[in-house]
Amino acid sequence: MADKQYGGWYDNPASGKNQRWWGEGVWTMGEEPTNQQSVTALTTGLGSLSSMGNLFGYDLPTLQTNFKDTYGKLQGAESELQGYQTRRYEEEYSKSGLDKVKGEIDALDTNIATEKNLRDESVSKVRKNPGYSAATITGETGEIQRLANAKINNLIDERNTKAGTYNAKLGEITNKVGMETKDKEATVNSMRYNLQFLGGLLDTYQKIRTSELSAQKEEQRWEKEFELKLYEAQTGRMKTGGAARTYGKEAVKDAWGNTIGYFDPATGQTTYYQTPQSQQQQQTTISEGQLRSNIRSGWKQGYTPDQMKQSLQGVMTDKGQSATTIVDDEWKIKTAPGIGGFLGRLFRLGV
Repeated sequence: MADKQYGGWYDNPASGKNQRWWGEGVWTMGEEPTNQQSVTALTTGLGSLSSMGNLFGYDLPTLQTNFKDTYGKLQGAESELQGYQTRRYEEEYSKSGLDKVKGEIDALDTNIATEKNLRDESVSKVRKNPGYSAATITGETGEIQRLANAKINNLIDERNTKAGTYNAKLGEITNKVGMETKDKEATVNSMRYNLQFLGGLLDTYQKIRTSELSAQKEEQRWEKEFELKLYEAQTGRMKTGGAARTYGKEAVKDAWGNTIGYFDPATGQTTYYQTPQSQQQQQTTISEGQLRSNIRSGWKQGYTPDQMKQSLQGVMTDKGQSATTIVDDEWKIKTAPGIGGFLGRLFRLGV
């Protein structure tokens, strides 16, 4: 193994396939190995969460449904939270009857001010009376002030008692509404966390599933190449001019990496398993789901819509749609903006 290059392609004697070598007996069909979970491991992990009211379920459709439900609930909770504190404050204030108490306090403040004005006017009249002696003025003003102040003080005491009750009740309402608002905020934050968590599970699930599908396609591609190698081993050793030189045929692949024929360097000719003429004369029909999967794989390999359409000329779906129509539709899904576009891609594998 020491003479092998890390990540190089070599014949694996254990599997009999041409694979990439990653050291310490690790071989793959292409990508460098990682510590990703398999779909089985992931669904088993999701199953351990089923004690929470089976919230996350066991499969992708259930995760998608929970994501949609949580997103809808979050929008509702955020909408309800807007202006919630003000609305609840007004409701509790009206229900407690504090507006009536506030009116009584305002009325007492008016009475207190009125009584003070009457007292001051009465004292002023006595002092301005030219027929009163100094002793009379002193006695009269003292009596007026004593009686008026007693009444004013009673009004002030009543006013302060009501104000104390008002402030205490107002404080209770403020605390109650504040606690309710905090609970609502905590609920919204919890929903945001749940949405983020579900989104992460969906993303992981899709990546793993896409990786496994890619591995299956890679294995199918290798099987086609292996068939070609078997063909070469059985029939492909061409000799020219009596020389002992052997010419090996080279695989010809399409844009998807599939082997569609071979090139013979001895004759300089390319042979297709299905000739271009027969491809033009015959329409290829495949399932719409398989076609969409191939197109999404093409996006990952960097193909443009025009290149896709060129490669898929003459291909029709089992529903009678042309490949060109499906390519346009998939491109719209891939490039759709906003939350609608995000959700549209989120629930489609490989987009």
